[in-house]
Amino acid sequence: MKKILKIAIIVLILVVISVILFITGKRHDILIENNSSTGIKYSINGEPYKTLDTGRKAEGVIKGISNVIFIKTNDDKVIEKDLPSDDINIFISEIINNSENWYKENTNN
Repeated sequence: MKKILKIAIIVLILVVISVILFITGKRHDILIENNSSTGIKYSINGEPYKTLDTGRKAEGVIKGISNVIFIKTNDDKVIEKDLPSDDINIFISEIINNSENWYKENTNN
């Protein structure tokens, strides 16, 4: 009976570890749309800044459940937003204007 209990505990621990790894390793696609009147720079999770010109779009991939995007405007103002754990479209103009609707969940997948 002790042997069965030990095996059950080991299996339970492995299942819990597997669930944690699945949640933290899941990929999420993001699409960044620069619908503002000026070019910006953006950084996801502290990576080096990338430039995004007016009217352009950029794709990115994030993993896990806690991610951050940094938007740097032309006047060197940095805006930080926590990203939800979904596939989303991000709108730069709404982030700059501090709108609550700065992203839309992407349901195409």
